[in-house]
Amino acid sequence: MPEKERFYAMPGPNKPPLFIQFILHSKKMTPIDFFYFTDYLDWDKQGDDYAVLEPLIALLAKYGDDLIFAFDEMMAELLYRLDTRKIAQSVYKGENFSADEFLYARCVALINAKPYYNAVVAGRKKLKSDLGFEAILTVPELAWARCHKLHPYDYPHTTKYSYETMSNEEGWKEITIQDVDNYLQTLTKEPLDMQAIACTCGHEEFRIKLDQQTNTVQLICASCGKEININNQSTQPSKLKIKKCSNCKNDVFQVRKATYIMEDGQTKVYIGGLCKKCENIQLLIEYVLKKG
Repeated sequence: MPEKERFYAMPGPNKPPLFIQFILHSKKMTPIDFFYFTDYLDWDKQGDDYAVLEPLIALLAKYGDDLIFAFDEMMAELLYRLDTRKIAQSVYKGENFSADEFLYARCVALINAKPYYNAVVAGRKKLKSDLGFEAILTVPELAWARCHKLHPYDYPHTTKYSYETMSNEEGWKEITIQDVDNYLQTLTKEPLDMQAIACTCGHEEFRIKLDQQTNTVQLICASCGKEININNQSTQPSKLKIKKCSNCKNDVFQVRKATYIMEDGQTKVYIGGLCKKCENIQLLIEYVLKKG
């Protein structure tokens, strides 16, 4: 198999910036690349969206189709990732939902740097229904039209991902406790016995305290505060710490316990959680329950 030819970007007069050289070579853009481009926005012109966008449009037009189409692809993909039921619900609480307004609100995440975008995806920051930046959607066609001296309506490129609201079918699916069961089953080839965990008050949402050293698990009902000990076999004092969601750092979960009997007669235990804020599913702890 022939060795893949290496590409070396070179600085110099009349050469594109190094990061643009790599994009032109690969015809692909990374999320980090995309946010380099949004750094070109001229916020001194705030109030005139197209004046804000002008430096970006001019830059893309200067280097042609490969750069314009790569920007278009990444913009669509980033908007697609934000197109989820959970994010929409965080924006529209008791308000009339608008597919167009939700798209324009998602555009705001593209102009506020990558840390902000990542925080929105993770649920640590919320978009606002009264803020939008629709104009950024027109950047690829305006840059292409300027490059070719044609009308923007003639723009020829169609992206792999659609940024239109509800295009992300997976993102709009409702996550249920059954999905936690399915996830836990992927952790072993052995058939698991699944057990729902509920408080005597009827609620199924808990804060979790764990001691990974002693495998001590304590659930605290998020409604009434009752403590439920799942495993406390150790004779050593436990140093319990609140378990937080690996995605959004929330600490309230719907919990599922799964077990199977090992060949030596001991019980393998998995405890999984569904974050009640961002719907992230994760393994909270696994341990072996000793006999006797």
